[in-house]
Amino acid sequence: MNALNSIVFVLTVFTTIVAADRKLHVEWNPGCVLEDHCSKFSKLTYIRADGENDTVHFVLDATFKPSLVIVVTNRDAVIQVNYTADRENNIKFTESPHYTFASVFNNLYEFNDVNDTANIKNGQNFIKMDFKKFHWNTTQSINNNNESVEILLTSNSYRAPGINKTGIVSVTLKVYGKKDIGSKLPHLVHTPESGELTLTLNNLNTNFTKSRFAIELLTFSSFPFNKTEELSSNTFSDDKLSGGTFLNYLLNAKGDVEGGGFLSWKPVVYKAENTHALNSSSTIQYDIHDYHYENDWINTPLFNMYGNSLFGNSSQFLLKSFNVSFGQPNDEFYAKSNYTYWTFLVGIGAPPNSSLGFLELSIIASLLLMLTITMILIFCIFMRWMSSKRNSLVYGQ
Repeated sequence: MNALNSIVFVLTVFTTIVAADRKLHVEWNPGCVLEDHCSKFSKLTYIRADGENDTVHFVLDATFKPSLVIVVTNRDAVIQVNYTADRENNIKFTESPHYTFASVFNNLYEFNDVNDTANIKNGQNFIKMDFKKFHWNTTQSINNNNESVEILLTSNSYRAPGINKTGIVSVTLKVYGKKDIGSKLPHLVHTPESGELTLTLNNLNTNFTKSRFAIELLTFSSFPFNKTEELSSNTFSDDKLSGGTFLNYLLNAKGDVEGGGFLSWKPVVYKAENTHALNSSSTIQYDIHDYHYENDWINTPLFNMYGNSLFGNSSQFLLKSFNVSFGQPNDEFYAKSNYTYWTFLVGIGAPPNSSLGFLELSIIASLLLMLTITMILIFCIFMRWMSSKRNSLVYGQ
């Protein structure tokens, strides 16, 4: 059965690559008849991306921990949510999904970076904030005739025993119907099978003068392949950032078979709303670990889809976690601007590659121009030589 699922999913990925564009449809609490009743228990935003042969479903849930679940199905499959049943297995599809991948905002950490290393491993006085304890409000906008969708989750306070935070924490999801480049730095390349998530911390009050923040993300993959998930990096020239060579980090759940889900980001964070290179700092990413803490997974829409099959020795799913911290030494900590903006991609299939930037195109154009001029000069010299030789022969006669 696993081999069959593997073949089906790989074929789905290839089909997805062929289908260039998708038509987007967005719905709040899909299938709900009594919206006032549903909204008391559910904060579910559903984006359906229809291709020629399949459908990619984006489920953004802010009921508990903000989570993005991406599901690939046949084109005719429809999501079904039972708002009156228990949460376990109350989100289903009319046809079995080929593949599911998800990313979950699990915890936000504040730590005292007394030695200014920017590394969470050297931090002190940790404050742990569970993302489910933020009170999330949802707004949505549809742009360009359903070619792109933007969903904004915001919270302006956090209350927990011993922790009282004010300021705005927001999570933004952008989904596009075709491959393109993000309008704001860091200009991530997105596909119709990926969503762009942005975390913003704006005027969040801190407990220390040398405070930095970090997040813990969870990832879920429905098909384990060889039960491995790796964090890799590659370098490429991207002048959109500031004209240098930058790393692109890729967390890829592919195992032995190409495909699967991925997270991708550049190790850059912005410390002002104007995402300019002068306002940038760095991120540090840490090792990936297995993560089987049931209470956290229960507070995600994955429990609504898979129930208790997520847990136990018989579980066939990849459940992972990793941390990303924001800032670099000598950047004057979060207090310098009281603002943090970090963007990453969550998607399925082959991760998108960055296209050539202006710098690369300029170099190529310059080389082609120099080659053209050189060829013209050689041709002129050759013609001059031929003319001179012809005159010499005539004179000699």
